[in-house]
Amino acid sequence: MKHQITDLKVQKKHPSRLSIYLDGKYYCGVSEEVALKHKLKAGVEVDETSLKEMIHDEELQKAKTYIYGLLSRRMYSSKEVYDKLAKQGYTDEVIGQAISTIEGFGYIDDRTFAEEWVLSRKHHKPKGKIGLRHELKVKGIDEEIIGEVFDELIDDSEQLEVALELAQKKARSYRNDDKMSARRKLQGFLVRRGFSFETVRKVVDKVLEDE
Repeated sequence: MKHQITDLKVQKKHPSRLSIYLDGKYYCGVSEEVALKHKLKAGVEVDETSLKEMIHDEELQKAKTYIYGLLSRRMYSSKEVYDKLAKQGYTDEVIGQAISTIEGFGYIDDRTFAEEWVLSRKHHKPKGKIGLRHELKVKGIDEEIIGEVFDELIDDSEQLEVALELAQKKARSYRNDDKMSARRKLQGFLVRRGFSFETVRKVVDKVLEDE
């Protein structure tokens, strides 16, 4: 079934968008970009397939605009962006195309995201590799990327130093505890921070020995 575009009007509140009227009735609003792509103008006849393609492109345009809004505030992983768009009600097809397009521009990059995450953690609330790996996996970062980033930015001696510094500060709050209780609490603290069992054992032994 074919319809005729009887009018296109610039929206008062959103001058970059147009209201489309089919057969004399309001049908939907689209961006100028979509209107130009589909060569929309009064008098043009459109069928159901053309309308579906137009709606798809409009949804894609909105999804990309939404992503740019997210990225203007901070960096996001591709999974985080996917989850955000899914909550907004976009289809998998639109989400996939939107993310792929913006990845092509380099604005979504899971490798860069992982690097920035690890570097940020070094300065704010440091964690062990186990904890960092868990955080990155929750963000949807591929295991291979995590491994490469860890090899590049983290070494075992650094992990030991970080754990030792954290443990020394935390141990002050256990001064009135007996040695067994202090050990248990300190171990639990470091494990929750994502350090390996071997690192925890070495650090706790040293801290309690010094104490």
